[in-house]
This record gives sequence, structure tokens and C-alpha cells, in this order.
Amino acid sequence: MSGRGQTYIGDREQRVTVPLPRTIQELKGHAHKHFGAKHTSSNPLRMYHHGKVMIHHPNHMTNVKDEDVVVVTLGEDDQGPPPVSTHQAHFVPHPLQAKKPPAGTDGPRENVPFDGKSSYNVDYIPHPLQGRDSAKPPRDGWEPGKNGRTGKSTYAAEFPWHTAKPPEKGNKQAPPGQSVPFEGLSSYQHDYIKHPNRPRSASGRPRPKLPATGPFDGTTTYTTDYKKFQVPHARPQRLDARPSDPKPFEGSSEYRREYLKHPLSGPEVLHIEPELHNPHVMRIGLRPATVK
Repeated sequence: MSGRGQTYIGDREQRVTVPLPRTIQELKGHAHKHFGAKHTSSNPLRMYHHGKVMIHHPNHMTNVKDEDVVVVTLGEDDQGPPPVSTHQAHFVPHPLQAKKPPAGTDGPRENVPFDGKSSYNVDYIPHPLQGRDSAKPPRDGWEPGKNGRTGKSTYAAEFPWHTAKPPEKGNKQAPPGQSVPFEGLSSYQHDYIKHPNRPRSASGRPRPKLPATGPFDGTTTYTTDYKKFQVPHARPQRLDARPSDPKPFEGSSEYRREYLKHPLSGPEVLHIEPELHNPHVMRIGLRPATVK
């Protein structure tokens, strides 16, 4: 077993290969599954990258690559310091000192009146109360007028009544004279002048006279542009009685030029080994070797 600050050597015979973990929780799970038979909460497993750097923080997983080795160790008396919270570390309890009783006097004290003044007594000075005059009954707002008549309203004062004068009698109207025609001109009649209609002209052209009917001799553009040619019959080729030797195809397609075939790489793995000659950490399910 190596001491602190040194390199831990792993046992290759008990090596376990697992898929490359991405988090420290996955790495701890593999270590506890294969080598965590004797670990406790006070004596946990410790993992070292290549047996040198201890892995205890999630950021350390960025240095673990494919085909790396992690050495797992477990100390016999590696208890470590007792768990102390930050509250207990920062706020240390101190013993309380007993309070001493006040020193006694020779004789009894004289009673002295309290002369202290509060801010309430200073700000709010009590004043003597003054006597209150007796209240008289209220007078009515409306008083009846003389002879039982009421007063004059604001409406009657502001809107006096006026006597309307009768219409004056005038002379009778004269009989109407002769009617005169209306000679007014509206804006519509001024803007839209009515014009006389002209006679309608004849529509269309005179049709030409067609010749006498005869046989149809029309020609389409298809028959003019696409002429039919006589294709000679192809003669079958004569095969040789002796077949030629087959040759391999040496052509290269565009697919083969653009997409080159690369060898497939295997899955990324990590090797976990227990510390060499450490009886406290051993692969689960593997019997220890006996020395004869």
C-alpha cells in the first residue's frame, strides 16, 4: 500500500472494464458495484486517476478519457475527521460565566420619589379644562310670512312675468297676381348639358364570299415538323463460341469518392483496478488467493 502523495499501483488481474462514465456519480456506482463490499460511510472508497490524482469533484471527470485506468483503494483506519458543519465550525460554543450578585449595603435605602420625565410628559402638557356654555336650540330655517304668505322664490325673482301684447290689426293682403314661370338654373343643368342623339352607325364588316367547297387538304404543324423516316432493321451480333475471361470492375463512382469508408471505432471504456496488495479492497465475487 502506498502512502499519501504517492502513486497507487492497481491490480491488473482484478481489472474491470466498464463503459466510460460521464459523471462522477456513474464512476462511484461502478466502483461500489465491483469493489465496495467493505466500504462504510466513515471509510468510503477513494478513486485515483492513473493512481496519482484523486477524483472527488465533478470537474475531475473532464480529464478521464478513453482507455484510462482508475485505481480504487480503501484504508483500514482511514476514519478521517469527524463530520462538522459550517455552523459548528464558525460558531463555537463558549461556557457561560456565572453572574455575581450585587454587593450588599450596610443599611436599608430610603425611598426616593421618581423624578424622571418621559417624552410624552414633555410634549403633551396637561391643561385645565374650561367650562362649556349651554347650547341654545337651533332656529328653524323657514319662517312664515305675514298674513300666512310664503316668501318669494328665486325663480319668481329672476324670471318675472311679462304681459304679451296683442298683434296689431293690419290691412288684408291683396289678391295674388298672374303666375310667372320659373327661370332658375340648377348646377346639375349647368354642368351636364343635354346633347341631341346622333343616329347609330352600322356595326361589323361585310363578310367576304367563300369559295365553293372542295376536299379537305389541310396540313398540321406536327406533320410538317416531325417527319417519319424509315428505320432499318438491326442485325443480331454474332457471339464468339469462346467466352472471354471476366475482369474486375475498376470504375469509381461519385458516391465512393465523396463518402470514404473509415474503420469503425469501438465504444469508449474505462478500466477500474483495486489497489495492489490491499486486503480491504477486492473485487466482489473473487476469492482471495491463498499462499501455501
